[in-house]
Amino acid sequence: MDLRQVSERVRVVLDYAQEVEAHTVGFHRVTDINAVANHAARHNKNLNMHEYIAEMAESVGAEMVVAQYLGFKNFKPTLNTFKNEADVGTRFEVKWTKYKDGHLAIGETDRQQDVAILVVGKSPVYEIAGWIPVQMARKPKYLHQAYGCHWIPQNNLFPIQDIRNSIYGTD
Repeated sequence: MDLRQVSERVRVVLDYAQEVEAHTVGFHRVTDINAVANHAARHNKNLNMHEYIAEMAESVGAEMVVAQYLGFKNFKPTLNTFKNEADVGTRFEVKWTKYKDGHLAIGETDRQQDVAILVVGKSPVYEIAGWIPVQMARKPKYLHQAYGCHWIPQNNLFPIQDIRNSIYGTD
């Protein structure tokens, strides 16, 4: 049973300077560690280097959108912290997909204590689709056998508007 119908998403638009910052950080996240587009941890191994950097830049843009929505002042996306730190604040793990109806994917390396927030769309226009605690997302019913991770449909996410009033809303 679904927790809810897909709620109204929150739309956030990045400006030119934010897009440049997202691309720059995405480029450095890839090149500073000499990463390749088809490394073992990636699900989509069919990307070339330019597409990989573009996806990384989109992910950074999604982090910026969440930080802006949650009111983090002077947010700076991190470099090479991998899964050792949250993407935003101390507990918000941002997941991005270009697909408007895409699922939130939780992998083995995602931190149990974090809250995952799904952002969909493509720069400069993103939509925050919802959130779920990582611990809750790891239910057997969400396990996607083919990918070896948990896939949570958007209609099983909590509305982003509710996060501030939850126990997860302060960071």
